[in-house]
Amino acid sequence: MSDVEGVQGGGEPHQYSQEELEKYHQDYKKGLNLFKESFDQYNQPNLEVHKKAQLKKVMDEALQVMNETACVALKEGKKDDEVRLNTDYQTFINDPSSDNQKKIADDIKALSD
Repeated sequence: MSDVEGVQGGGEPHQYSQEELEKYHQDYKKGLNLFKESFDQYNQPNLEVHKKAQLKKVMDEALQVMNETACVALKEGKKDDEVRLNTDYQTFINDPSSDNQKKIADDIKALSD
């Protein structure tokens, strides 16, 4: 039965090696940096509509990577920041006001620290 160790399912939670944790953490950081760069460009004045659409797609995909790796890559306190970023991002996309823009910038800063 030793060949089923580490398989997720009805047993104990998966224990990640230091190497796996580091990979998740690096993937999360890459996603966060990509999100931040795209977000900064997205908010430039006079940005062409098609460029804005491309940047939104990049932000959506980066956020998805972040969401997929957050459960492993982030410490408990940061998981709330990740949830807040998701919520604030959806609010921002629907209402790109300067207040909502600032909330995203604050969320990125909290996750970067």
